[in-house]
Amino acid sequence: MSAGIVRLVEQAGPYVTAAARAYGGAVLALSEDPAADATADLGRRILQAVSRRRSGPEQAALAAAIQDVAEDPEDADAPAALRQSLKRALREDAGLRAAIAVLLSAPAAVSETVTASDTLTLQEAALARFERVLGDTHPDTLTSRNNLALAYQAAGHPDRAIPLFEATLSQSERVLGDTHPHTLNSRNNLASAYQAVGDLDRAIALYEATLVQRERVLGNNHPDTLISLDNLAGAYQAAGHPDRAVPLHESALAHFEQALGDSHPHTLSCRANLALAYYSVGDPDRAIPLLETTLTQFEQVLGDTHPDTLNSRANLALAYHTAGDLDRAIPLYEATLVQRERLLGNNHPDTLISLGNLAGAYQAAGHLDRAIPLHENVLAHFEQALGDTHPVTLTFRENLAGAYQAAGDPDRATPLHRAVLSQREQVLGDTHPDTLKSRNNVALAYHTAGEPDRAVPLFEAALSQCEQILGDTHPTTLAVRANLAIARAAAGDPEW
Repeated sequence: MSAGIVRLVEQAGPYVTAAARAYGGAVLALSEDPAADATADLGRRILQAVSRRRSGPEQAALAAAIQDVAEDPEDADAPAALRQSLKRALREDAGLRAAIAVLLSAPAAVSETVTASDTLTLQEAALARFERVLGDTHPDTLTSRNNLALAYQAAGHPDRAIPLFEATLSQSERVLGDTHPHTLNSRNNLASAYQAVGDLDRAIALYEATLVQRERVLGNNHPDTLISLDNLAGAYQAAGHPDRAVPLHESALAHFEQALGDSHPHTLSCRANLALAYYSVGDPDRAIPLLETTLTQFEQVLGDTHPDTLNSRANLALAYHTAGDLDRAIPLYEATLVQRERLLGNNHPDTLISLGNLAGAYQAAGHLDRAIPLHENVLAHFEQALGDTHPVTLTFRENLAGAYQAAGDPDRATPLHRAVLSQREQVLGDTHPDTLKSRNNVALAYHTAGEPDRAVPLFEAALSQCEQILGDTHPTTLAVRANLAIARAAAGDPEW
């Protein structure tokens, strides 16, 4: 047997064993996950490359070997059998040997201290090798191109990620077909990138198409189908349709728990998304316990500084903040900020969101001298990174306006509130929940400035829309109704 094949098997062995133990039989079907353990993820890619090039019986044998490794981690014979399966595949397929050699030639996957910049450099180098060795449209080249786009997105570079996602999807459709699993993965990833930059119309359309196709090709209970279901729910929520989002999140979570177990990373992510959906519809009694449970599980399963753990910690802090529990919110915000600065850098979008949330908590605690400079810093960074009308930029512009208003500076607060309302009407629509909040904030600014003739009609319009869109008892509806009552009383309305 060729010494090169033996060397490839020796090099790939630890990766494929880690992937089999981490994902079990699902490893051959799972899509790319930029947050996954790097060693197991490289093993997943190797096993999927092998499976793609094997016949039906050989694929079944490979799947059985993977399952044996997953079911008994103490059985030393099971990893040996998996390596034998890999060896047979490499011996019979020169093209596969080339593909696996390229995959193993990028050692970044095994390092736990690789920076985001290092990861991008190594991913770019890996793609260049794939293009040189296998060609521009080889399935493994397409996978590498997709992985580079995911890396750009994770590093906060949507301007570089989206064109690469679009190119990968176009090539996958042409080379693999419209409903091939890898094409569906590309379509899902492009939808996620559109959502990240606030292009919800295109994101939702792609998510809906991907879900329908995955249900037809993979089945309703396949992990990738469930991911599509949860992603679509998140997009509906971001678009201001909680009535459509919550049932989808609940359905996806029930299926994940049954298919993957209670503490699988995909189950935990889905549980966190459901908690946020409960939070968005004003149900803290269900949101906070679920967020607390999910954070504990993320810490146990993924570790204290994994990106999903940090997201979970930030979300729990936000829930505490909204519930008025600043003593628990501020330490969580501060801890998350320190960890994100260390892991992601000071200018990464997630770090900036942590900084903005901490500013809001300082403001709620009455520390405006600490809050306002942080708000200004965050807004400046988001305007530069995401643009003037991105939904995230608008959120932090509104936060700065609120801080100016709390500091008794209406000359700076009111114009900012009006600008945010106008931009949200254009970007999100007239009845989006964030637009309704902006309408309430502008009315409140008019009321604070002693202009009841402008405040009361705007409060009335906002209340009518809140009751219709959010419901009679939603926290935003209740806040607008209380503000209207105060404004009418101040204006001398005899009914108040």
